[in-house]
Amino acid sequence: MLGITDLSTYLAGLALIILLPGPNSLYVVSVAARRGVRSGYRAALGVVCGDTVLMVLSAGGVASLLQASPTLFTVVKFTGAGYLSWLAVGMLRGAWG
Repeated sequence: MLGITDLSTYLAGLALIILLPGPNSLYVVSVAARRGVRSGYRAALGVVCGDTVLMVLSAGGVASLLQASPTLFTVVKFTGAGYLSWLAVGMLRGAWG
């Protein structure tokens, strides 16, 4: 079933991971404290969207696909590195501006 062996254990793990405070929670709280409740809700929605994508990909067995295809894994690595570089350049431009 979509790359997972025990759905109930997977769902219990998801619930625990989502409910535990961590960097996502700190991000939402800090955005809400600095910019207000409306921005905090937008930040929370962004976190939920990101977590949903990760959960769907993990349930679909994308890790196995990436392990089986070194070319695809390399593409994902370089795409991620490019995105992080783009974010870094944007942050540097913002700091200088």
